Amino acid sequence: MLPVNSVVAFGGHRALLHTPPKGTCSRIIRLRLYRHSRTTPHTNISSLSRCQIIFPSVRGLATAVESTNAISDQEFALFNGLLTGPKSSSRVSPDVGGPTSSSRDTAGTHAAQELADDLVKQLPNPIQKALEALQQRDTRRFLIYLRRVPLMGELELQEAVAALPRTTITEFFRAMDPLSVARDADPSDQAHIQVGMYQTLHLESLVDDWGVRKLYSQLLQCVLVLIAALKASGQVLQAEEYIYLLRCTGAASDPIGARWIWNDMVRTQTADSRQEELYTEYTSARFLTRPLFTGYDKTRRLVTPRNLHKTRIRLPRNVLRRLDRLRFNTRLARLYKGLLKDVPHTEDIMRKMRKNRPATRLFFKLRSDGHPMTEPLLCSLLIAFGRAGSLRFIGSYILHAYFGIDMRRLTYRERQNTENPSEENGIISHNWRVRPTLRLMEAVVEAYGSNGEIAVALQLVDHISKTHHIPIPRSVWQDLLEWAYILSSPATSVAWKKACIPYKIPLPSAVKLIWDAMISYDIQPNFEQYNIVIRSLLGRHQFGNALPLMRHAVAFYDAQCREYEEAVFEYVQVIRDGVRLSSSIHRYEKARFKKARMWYEIRTWCRTYLLGIRSYDPNNPLTTVVVPDFIREFQPFIPNPAQYRTATGYILLYNPSLERLHGVSVRHLPMWIPMKPKRKRPAYMYAAARKLSIFSSQSLAGHAPVAKSGLAALLTSTDRTLKPSVNRIPESRDMKNFKWKDNFGPLTKGLDDEDDGYDDYS
Repeated sequence: MLPVNSVVAFGGHRALLHTPPKGTCSRIIRLRLYRHSRTTPHTNISSLSRCQIIFPSVRGLATAVESTNAISDQEFALFNGLLTGPKSSSRVSPDVGGPTSSSRDTAGTHAAQELADDLVKQLPNPIQKALEALQQRDTRRFLIYLRRVPLMGELELQEAVAALPRTTITEFFRAMDPLSVARDADPSDQAHIQVGMYQTLHLESLVDDWGVRKLYSQLLQCVLVLIAALKASGQVLQAEEYIYLLRCTGAASDPIGARWIWNDMVRTQTADSRQEELYTEYTSARFLTRPLFTGYDKTRRLVTPRNLHKTRIRLPRNVLRRLDRLRFNTRLARLYKGLLKDVPHTEDIMRKMRKNRPATRLFFKLRSDGHPMTEPLLCSLLIAFGRAGSLRFIGSYILHAYFGIDMRRLTYRERQNTENPSEENGIISHNWRVRPTLRLMEAVVEAYGSNGEIAVALQLVDHISKTHHIPIPRSVWQDLLEWAYILSSPATSVAWKKACIPYKIPLPSAVKLIWDAMISYDIQPNFEQYNIVIRSLLGRHQFGNALPLMRHAVAFYDAQCREYEEAVFEYVQVIRDGVRLSSSIHRYEKARFKKARMWYEIRTWCRTYLLGIRSYDPNNPLTTVVVPDFIREFQPFIPNPAQYRTATGYILLYNPSLERLHGVSVRHLPMWIPMKPKRKRPAYMYAAARKLSIFSSQSLAGHAPVAKSGLAALLTSTDRTLKPSVNRIPESRDMKNFKWKDNFGPLTKGLDDEDDGYDDYS
C-alpha cells in the first residue's frame, strides 16, 4: 500500500503525492495536508512509529515539505481505523486488543474531529456554509450560499480555496453539475417557457431576456470565479472538473464559452487527459445537443432554409429577401429568445452551427486518434451533424457504419433505384458495432425532426423498436408530437413554402396520426401530450374533436391543484417548525410552477377556441348554444372579458367577479436584424420589441414570506407579491398583530418575517 501521509509542495502549495485510498474522508486528507509542523528526533528504530518503519522517506521530483515520517500515534490510529474498519471481538487477538488500544483510537478520532472543525471555522462564512450544505447533500442550500462567493474579496477567496483540500474542491464542482441541479433545485421541471407564458406568469425572476434560466447563468458565474481562484493558487483543473464546467456552459447556452474552455485545456497542457466522456460533453455543450442547453425549446433548435443557404441549398435573392422579412416579423414576437449574447446584432444560436466543418473535423479526429466510439458520443455527434443539416453524413458514417442501419432513402424526397420496389423506402439492418438503445431513438428524433424529416424519424424509431425489442417511451412520443406540430405551424411551414421545399411540411393530420399510434402502443397520455394535440386541432378549426380532449386535460389540472394544496400545507408546516427541508420547499415551488403553467395552457386553448368561432347564420346553434355552454363550463380559464364573433358582430361578456388581466409595457428591446438588400452590401434593420408585464393572481411573481402573504392567499393564488391591505391601520400595532393571527390561524402561529427567507432563491 502506498503511504497516504506523503505531503509534497508544488509552487508553495501542499498536496498529496500519492492518491489516498478510495473512500478516505476529506477531513482526514485535510488533516494530513495542514497539520502543524513538528520535528522528529533522530532516535533508534524502536522509538519510531510503525508507519516510519514500514514506509521509508519518499524521493522524487518534488521536494518534501516536512518529514514524511512525522506521524503521531493518534493519527496512525485514525488512519488505521479508516482503512481497516471496525473489527468484531471474535477476530481480535488477546495480546493486541485492549483498553489501551481502544482509548488511543478514541483519542485520535476526537483530535482529528477537533482539528477539522477548527479548519472549517477558519473559512469565510459563504464557503463554510456551502461546505456544510455539501456535507448534508442539500443542493438548494448549497446554491444559496454559493451565490455569495462572487461577492467575496479576491484575496480572501484565493486563501479560502488554497485552504481547502483538492478533493473537496472536486466535490464542489460535482455538486454544481447542472444535471443534478436541474433535478434538485430547478422548479420549472423541464418545461419550455414561451414568450407569452414568460410575460403572463411574470417569470423574470426565473428566466432572463435571452430565454436562459438565471439559475444556470449564476451557476456558471460562480464556477468561473472558483476556477479563477483555483488557478491563482497554482493549481489546474482535472478532467472530471472540465466535464462539469462544460455542462455549466451548455446549460447557460454559451457555445462560444464551451469552445474557449476546450482550448483552455491546450493552454494548461492538460489536453492529453481528454477521453471519450470529455469529448461527449464538449460536443453536447458546443452544439447544444441536450434539451436543457436550449431551455427545452425546440424552436431554437429548428433548422431553417435560411440557415441552409450556401451550405446545403442555393436560394435565389428574392427568396432570401422574403425569408429575411419573415425572420424580421417573427423575431419581434420572440424578443431576445434564442439569440447569441456576444453578437451586437440579432443572430440566432443555430446560425453558429449551420456549417458542418467543426463537427466533421471533430469526428475524423476521434477516429484518427483511436478513441472508442461509444453510444453517447455517437449520439452527440449525430445531433451535431443534424444542426448543420448533414443528413447524408448521418446516414452513411454513423447509422450505417456503427449502428447497422442501412437506409434506402436518406431523406423523405430521395428515392433510390432498387430491384425490389417493395424495399424502395425500407430500412435494412446488418451487423452493428454499437448496439442501438433508447438514446439513439432520442437522437434520431432530434436530428431528423429539426430538419423537417418527421416521416423518416418516425420510420427509424419504429425500426429500432421492432428490431432490437425496445419499447418506445412516452418521452419519444412527446418529441415526435412536438416536432410534427412545430413543422406544421405557420411560421415554419411558411418558411419552407417560400423556399420552394414543400415536402418538409408534414400533413395537417400528422399530429393526430402520431397521437393514434401512441395510443395503439398502450401509452397513457398526460397533460403535455394533450396540450400538443389540442393546439393542433384548434389550429385546424376542429373544435368538436378538441372539446372532449380539453375536458380530459382539465382533470389533470384539478389533480395538480390538489397536489399544490398538499405541498402548501407541508411547506407552511415546515417553515412553522423551523426545519427548512429543501425537499418540501422544492416540492412546493415545483407544484406552484406546474399549476400556473397548466392554467396558462388551458387559458390559451379557450382564447383560441373563442377567436376561431365563425358563423354567418344568426340562428346557428354554434354561437347561440355551444359557445355560451363552453364559457360556462370553462369559466375559470376564459379571458375576461370573453369575446367571440357572430353573424351580426362581436359579443363581449364581462364578469365582474373574475379578475381582469392588465398588461403594462415595461421597456423596449432594441434590435438590429440583418436583412438581404438589393445590393450586395449587408444591411441591418432597426426594430424595438415591446416587453410586457401582466399582473395576475396566477402569476409566479414575488417571494414574500408566509407571515406576510397568508395561508389563504397561498392556497388560492400562486402570486406572492406584497399588496397593501385596505384595512391596515399602521398606528395601532396591537390591531396589526391581531389581523396577522386572525389571517393565519394555528397552522402558522409563531412565524416571523425571517422564518422562510431560506426559500427566497430564484
